[in-house]
Amino acid sequence: MRLLAALLLLTSTVTGPNDPTPVVDGWKTSPVYVEPTQRSLVPDEAAEKLADRVKDHEPAIRIAVVPAEALNDGRRDRTDSARAYVDSAVDKQGADGIYLVVFGGAVTWGSAVGVDAPIADILADELRKHSRSDAVGTLNGVLDQLDVPKASSGPPAWLWLVAVLLVLLVGGWFGLRWWRSRPDEGPALYRPSYDVLPDEADTLVERRALAREDVTRFGEELDTADVRLDGVDTAADVQAAMDAYADAGRVVDGEPDDEQLRGVRATVGYGRWRLASAQARIAGKPAPKWRALCFFNPAHGTSVTDWTYTPPGGRRREVPVCAACQDRLSGVTR
Repeated sequence: MRLLAALLLLTSTVTGPNDPTPVVDGWKTSPVYVEPTQRSLVPDEAAEKLADRVKDHEPAIRIAVVPAEALNDGRRDRTDSARAYVDSAVDKQGADGIYLVVFGGAVTWGSAVGVDAPIADILADELRKHSRSDAVGTLNGVLDQLDVPKASSGPPAWLWLVAVLLVLLVGGWFGLRWWRSRPDEGPALYRPSYDVLPDEADTLVERRALAREDVTRFGEELDTADVRLDGVDTAADVQAAMDAYADAGRVVDGEPDDEQLRGVRATVGYGRWRLASAQARIAGKPAPKWRALCFFNPAHGTSVTDWTYTPPGGRRREVPVCAACQDRLSGVTR
């Protein structure tokens, strides 16, 4: 019985969200591993096409798509968490090659091990071209820049041309009818601060205004929060929150670019987390785990889970949500 208990404990410790063992096991049968909960981000058909494209490539290319939860390892910076996860996967795989890991709709990380390839520059360039919800486009773009040939599609090109013409002739009328009859749902709600699809575009001026408003609200939260600076358990958290507010304020007082605005969002999110940690300790509760702010309203505070969401006119993607928004989306009444 003691041996059985020890085996059960060992199993629970190696299959957590931060453990890449399932990914490495998946690579034994296919160079592309997609965690089952991420199939909305990379469907099975797209995964098979990626696998066909890289299966015989030299040097070897391995791709994984895992939940954003894999980044929740206690590190402040998500890039550090992503790097640590990929490094662990590489160590377990024990082979040179190019590794690409997509963490839900949060981070995409690449690593070239024993291979002379500017994977960091290539990946950064593709992330500027694609939204975080377009993981398939990002991965194919990286493979294009690595000169990985596309998998053979089978039929000759002229046959595809004929098929396209037939679709245009037969389906054009139906498409036009649908377009005219579709409900006016407005633009997509998801408006991130990087190059996105046309239905998700916004302006730098608008993003600066939103960032200033977010920093102002965070300052008001600090002013009204029930925290103590003289407490042994809360002083460090409160001071860190105030430092984050000051750092973010200095950036938005100028004319920040998109890269700086992304930093402001991360800084404010970190500050809100430290403030929430101080409030939890005062209430005698454990400090919350570090997560991104609620996608629907950063003022809601730290998210508690990731939720698959499709904005009107936009694409399906995984977003972080707070407890209240989770209840609203799932129809739970408390």
